[in-house]
Amino acid sequence: TMLKKLFFILIVLNILQGCGYSPMYSSNNKLIINIEEITLNGDWELNNYIKSSLERFSSKSKTEKYKININTIYNKNSITKDSTSKTTNFLFEIEANINLISTKINKNFIFKEKFTMENFEDELIEKNYERSNKQNIANLIVNKLISQLSRLE
Repeated sequence: TMLKKLFFILIVLNILQGCGYSPMYSSNNKLIINIEEITLNGDWELNNYIKSSLERFSSKSKTEKYKININTIYNKNSITKDSTSKTTNFLFEIEANINLISTKINKNFIFKEKFTMENFEDELIEKNYERSNKQNIANLIVNKLISQLSRLE
């Protein structure tokens, strides 16, 4: 049976190789914009991650200039508690309102993301995990934004 499983896996991999699969946001790397100005409001840390991620798609060589206004809302709520009323799980809700303004467009995008996290005994580990999730969500938001923007171009 092990030989059958190996043969099946090889067949599936061979089929997938020829089907033209590509990661969802892989084409985003082709879109480059000229970011003239970024205005940030809301959660400082999340905004800086978004700004940093956006700058990967920026080049002054493009003639069309964009002004970007970013307003983020970041909420951390207790969703479950133990018998001593100590929080055991948190729900994080992130909303990013991003307004893009250029000579061609004035468009507002709203991105909402959620994630849950258990309460760690070690506060430093918890903060690092939360920071890592913020950074990942910021990258996800920027990828979604660039994907939306590439459809407009």
